[in-house]
Amino acid sequence: MLTLILVLGLARLLVSVGVIQVSSLRPAVQTVAPGLVIGSAPGDADLQDLASDFRVDGVVDLDAPSVAEQTAAASLGQGYLYLPLPPDASPTRAQLQVLARFMRRYTARGDSVYLHDDVGGGRAVTTAAMLLLLRGQSWPAVSAELTTAELASLSAGQRKAIRRLEAALHKARGPGAVRLDPW
Repeated sequence: MLTLILVLGLARLLVSVGVIQVSSLRPAVQTVAPGLVIGSAPGDADLQDLASDFRVDGVVDLDAPSVAEQTAAASLGQGYLYLPLPPDASPTRAQLQVLARFMRRYTARGDSVYLHDDVGGGRAVTTAAMLLLLRGQSWPAVSAELTTAELASLSAGQRKAIRRLEAALHKARGPGAVRLDPW
């Protein structure tokens, strides 16, 4: 028992002086572009922190609808959009149109939208990349905003969907072409 008390006391001392770093259960978040923050599923306190630290005014859930998350977002005055994407999937044209409207609405005053899946992985990264392409950025510019780990989290199907969108947007710059709503 004495050994355990000594070990815990030593651990506490080492944490207090910074020798041991304590990991947080808070989701890792990344600002991909002004107005767009991505990460993993947030808890109630995380939504409060996102609102104050990143000026998050809207939340987009790509994983599974969460009544707790919807309630917390509503209590903070944040908009909430559930956009169901199965693992390794990418958003459809219709989903991108809904998302672009949501982004315009909740970033109009300089605020941000928090886009998440369960782990801040391929679905969130793919959707963020597609939003940036819709915004008019080139793929080299979009990929420069993402980390190597985020790019590695993309499935082959997600990479293909991004390439298809990039090609369609490139074609759409011609006269009379139909385009998705930009964000």
